[in-house]
Amino acid sequence: MTTFYDVLGVGVDAAPEEVRRAYYRKAQLLHPDRYAGSSPLEQERAEAEMKAVNAAWATLRNAEARRRYDIELGIDVDGEREAPDDVEPWAPDDVEPWEPEPEPQPSVFRRGAVPLVIVVLLVAGIVASGIAVVFQSDNLSPRWSVNATAELRSAAIEAGMTAPEADCFVRAITSRYHPTEDVDPAVVQQIANSCR
Repeated sequence: MTTFYDVLGVGVDAAPEEVRRAYYRKAQLLHPDRYAGSSPLEQERAEAEMKAVNAAWATLRNAEARRRYDIELGIDVDGEREAPDDVEPWAPDDVEPWEPEPEPQPSVFRRGAVPLVIVVLLVAGIVASGIAVVFQSDNLSPRWSVNATAELRSAAIEAGMTAPEADCFVRAITSRYHPTEDVDPAVVQQIANSCR
């Protein structure tokens, strides 16, 4: 048979202060906050153990209730035990055993915030992707039309450049000049030489 002394992990001759420390230690170990993420089975086990710890404490913290309990167990008590100064000698009937509090429901903000953040991030990603696609220039200035860049590339190839050299030339020209600007022939020659 498991006694209240066994539940708290103290000997039958434990001083009231030792019983009190054992109770608080067990109560901390079995507190529901420690089992918040555990399985329901584990939570139920901790709750049952906590009820047993509360029942043991309700009896063993009161000198008279403890004496009666010892007599029921057939334990010979040699002397009177003294209660510590900070523990009131309540009768077991006056004790409200610890009951687990119902788990509070998360607020509407917390329940809705995570999905809202995910939706906002998805929408922002889609918008950013759309902007990137629309304004993608492939290193070509958006001022140059597709036909104008094709004509510039053809002219570069006709001037004796290879296709990769012509692409380098087109990127350099379109990134520096507008199609209607006058281009200095010396700069054109310098760009052509740097692309070869």
